[in-house]
Order: sequence, then C-alpha cells, then structure tokens
Amino acid sequence: MLRLLAGEAARRFGGRVAVDSGSLALSFAELDRVSDGVAAGLAHRGVRMGDLVALALPDGPEFPICYLAAAKIGAVTAGLRPGPAVPLRRLDPALVVTAPGLLPPLPALDVVTLPLTDRPGKREPYDTGRLAGLHRAERPPPPLPPDPGRPVAVVFTSGTTGTPRGAVFSDRQLEAVRAHGAGLRWGTGDPRLLFRHLGHLTFMTRLPVFLQTGRTAHVLPRWEPAAVLRVLAEHRLGVLQGTPGQLAGLLAHESRAARGRTGLPHLRLVLSSGGPPGAGLVRALRERFGVPVCNRYLCTEAGLGLGTRPEDPPQDAEHTVGRPRGGVSLALRDPAGRSLPPGEVGEVLLRSGAVTSGYYRDAGASARILTRDGFVRTGDMGYLDHVGRLSLVGRVPVDTQSRA
Repeated sequence: MLRLLAGEAARRFGGRVAVDSGSLALSFAELDRVSDGVAAGLAHRGVRMGDLVALALPDGPEFPICYLAAAKIGAVTAGLRPGPAVPLRRLDPALVVTAPGLLPPLPALDVVTLPLTDRPGKREPYDTGRLAGLHRAERPPPPLPPDPGRPVAVVFTSGTTGTPRGAVFSDRQLEAVRAHGAGLRWGTGDPRLLFRHLGHLTFMTRLPVFLQTGRTAHVLPRWEPAAVLRVLAEHRLGVLQGTPGQLAGLLAHESRAARGRTGLPHLRLVLSSGGPPGAGLVRALRERFGVPVCNRYLCTEAGLGLGTRPEDPPQDAEHTVGRPRGGVSLALRDPAGRSLPPGEVGEVLLRSGAVTSGYYRDAGASARILTRDGFVRTGDMGYLDHVGRLSLVGRVPVDTQSRA
C-alpha cells in the first residue's frame, strides 16, 4: 500500500514539500524517487521480504525515506525512538540504519551509519550523499503482490511501565488508519508540526494519511518552545498538537514572550495527546490562544482511539478524553472481563481495524494484551458518563503497556 500511495503522491503533489526539517526540505516526488534508490540498496545488501530493518535516526528526511524503501521490498520497519533502550539483538534485525553517536557499538549486527550533517540556518536541497551505503541509482525490485496481513511496521511502547514492546502493524491496520484519516480525499491535508519522534505511532501508522492528503510534516531536532512557536508562526500552521507537558511548557513560554499578545494569528485548533491534560490546562490554552482545545486518547497498540471535537462543549475536553472515533469500539470491564455500565470504573479496552496484530516475537505478551473478541487492553482505568464520554482515573494495578 505504501508503495502505491508514495507513487501517486509523487504524481499528484510533485514538488510540494513532504518533510521539512528546517535545514532540509524533501518533496513528495523526491521522497518516492529517493526511496526507490534506497529500496534497491536494501535489496542489494540482502534485505528480503519479512526481514526487520531497525531505524535509529534523528527526525528528518532519512527516516521516511528508509521506512518507505523497506516497505517497497516487503521488509518490516522498526522505528527506534528516544527513551528506554530496545534490545536490538533480541529483535535480530537484518539491518540497522543509524547516525553517528546514536547507538553503542553493535558488532554482531549489520549496521549502516549514515553521514548526516546539517548546517543550522542554511537551507539546502536534498543530497543523496546523506544516504551513502544505502542508496543506489537503480530501480527498486518489482512490486510485491497485495497481502493485507504482511507486516509493515513495528512501533515500540514508551517503556514507562517496563521494557518497551514492539506492536506490529500490517497493511490491514495501516489501511484502517488511512481510511479513517483520509477516506477518499486527496490533497486536503494541512501542514503539521510533529510533536513526537518519527518512530512513534503518530507517524509510523499515519504515513499513508500524510501521503494521500499531501500533508507537509515539519520536524524539529527536539521540542523546544521557542523553536515550536517559530515554526508555527513562520509557516502559518493552523493546528498545534502536543502532550500536556509540552503544551504547558509552550504556554508558559508563549505567555512570557508575547507579553499579553498571542503570536499565532493563524492558529485554529489545539490538540492534546498522550494523557488527560487537566481542566486548568485546557482552559488556559483556550483562553490564551482563543481557539478550541481538543483531546486525543489511544494507546500504542490500539492504532485508533477517542477524542473530543471542536464543536463539543468546552467542558468535554476539560473533564473527559471524549468519545470513540469512527470505527472504534470502547468497552469498560472489571478484572473478570465483565462489561460495566456507565458510571462504574473499569479497565479501558479498544477495538478497531487498526488494533495491532500483536507484539513482535512475543506471543505471551500478545496473548495477555489482546482479548478473544478483538479488544486491546489499554492498562488505563476509567468510567463512561451518561452520554458515552470517557474519563480516566488511573492505571490498572499491574501495567501491561503504556499510553501512546
């Protein structure tokens, strides 16, 4: 699916910027063409369908290039994001792609270290020399036959409640995310500043949406309030998304810097993701920026989740994480697995076509996280009100995973 979407996005959007890191901009046409060359390079190195390619890369054009390249030959991409270390040797990747200084020596593994150097403040065209050791000026192998069950991505949990585990997403799950986020629309995506590392669920499973809608992904080396505000203002971005911690830090910085004036006249929506933000923060954001504030809630393994909408009453985002989004089923269950009525606290379970196939090479943990009727256990506790809004109250006693 990603191969077809990338080709069509290149045809439709051509020179439109797909990934903008500030110093480098990569168009949709370049993304498709350069990833073809890397796909040829991966095949030349012996990477085959079903092999795992681990990416430990800074946020920038190389991550989506390598991710698309692996998908074009049927390999599986594991995006390694900052945080607790992932046991690479246990994953047994066919290839590890990284940049200088990001990983310790891995003598038992095949590692390609890309020569990534940027000159801050200087904007340059993309140079395939940054992909030395991977890119070949050749056509990629021929397309593979369609297979909805073929694994495409491994997305790791944050590791805040234990060793990070890799949730597997196949073409089937990515198609469910694409259908929810883009439907039949082409070219309707507004540019976004990504608030998570590219190895996070936010990008790994939503790349099909970025391709189909022609959405430019703005990325930063790290989340810093001054840099975030600069990108939002410079590119006139209409949506600000972040975790509650990121948004609280940005709000404090913006209030000091603006001295009573907001410097984001084009902003139309604030999205809080990664846990309930608290009523005070939601009100402060709404008052400061003068736009609706919405919540997004899901866990890594669920793929899709819940949210509030801009047209909902303001108190919805202040006190709840909203209702299930299209195609998502929500259940509250007690420790015995019995469904609970509104008002009673139980574990939150989610089900949709985007739910993970299971954990990579961990059948035991997969069996514990997935129910027989297709729900995934989030590890969060909550209750529903009389109109189906979910409020979270904590975690289950024994954590099995972490929020996305």
